Amino acid sequence: MPVILALVGALMSGLFMWFVWGNGMEVVNHWLDSRAAKAKAEKDAKAIAEARERATRAPLRALEDPREAVMVLLSKLAMLRGEITAEQNLALSKIAMDRLGLGGKPEHHTALAAFAAKAVKDADSLVADVTPLLHTRLSAEERDDLFAMLGEIAGLHGGATEAQEQMIARLARRMSYSLPTKE
Repeated sequence: MPVILALVGALMSGLFMWFVWGNGMEVVNHWLDSRAAKAKAEKDAKAIAEARERATRAPLRALEDPREAVMVLLSKLAMLRGEITAEQNLALSKIAMDRLGLGGKPEHHTALAAFAAKAVKDADSLVADVTPLLHTRLSAEERDDLFAMLGEIAGLHGGATEAQEQMIARLARRMSYSLPTKE
């Protein structure tokens, strides 16, 4: 037992001397600094990710007119098939002018809607972001018209794809809208 105490005492004395007169304080300070730097890097990375997320959703948060939100939904629906084609762009322009009554050049509205739709990472987040605006501002007839327009855009180029059908179904669920059943 005294041998063990002597070994522990020698070890503690050596550790104390290394810490005080050797480079022990430098090692401990370096270790503490590296821990603080790692924590700061993680915090900065999290802040950068949150800032990017806010920046991608900025165009959607700026929407106050449900007609513009509908244009963004229609553009994203068209993009689920790939790039927006000339036929889809023409249909979007007609919807903007004739059915939604947006003034000005239709190309302006389709370009802004496409920009906002491209900024969103996926259709789920778009539906989640615009549903509250549409749910509170659209009447029953306007909801019927919205889903008719979604069906028109999805129906271009040989019918709706699975991703387009899922987006429409997701929007219908979030808006408590019953889609007509397929026969």
